[in-house]
Amino acid sequence: MAKNAAVVYPLLPEHIERIFNGKDVFCKYVGGKRVNINIGNKLIFYQSSSGKYLVGEAIIDWIGYMPPDAIMEEFGDRLFITPDELDKYRGNRSESEKLLVLVLSNIRRYEKPLKPPKTVTMAGCMLSRDQYRRLMRNLSSLP
Repeated sequence: MAKNAAVVYPLLPEHIERIFNGKDVFCKYVGGKRVNINIGNKLIFYQSSSGKYLVGEAIIDWIGYMPPDAIMEEFGDRLFITPDELDKYRGNRSESEKLLVLVLSNIRRYEKPLKPPKTVTMAGCMLSRDQYRRLMRNLSSLP
């Protein structure tokens, strides 16, 4: 079985822009399960509105699971969402429920948006090394 090379998560355009503008910490509720990603894998940004395209990527430098308060304390203004947005996102979940936290580097916007190679749900999707290589070939072959 091929190892995963990337995880694709849907994001709002304004959140993606914040990442491109230097906010290098991403977080997401993943339902209490561990996600099968590793340091060095890619996080690919799927713009979940206005076109539904893959618009960029970053390298995952650190992976953790933390409750919202600890994320704000540890990463504060590096987080891609505001404290109010994080609080709304938490909704009725327990304050102790942990989110997946990814610290990112080498954040880059694709020159042209790409159609995803498979369906991307709110839970995201994984890309194997082969799927990621094909995606990058598609990117390099665009006019």
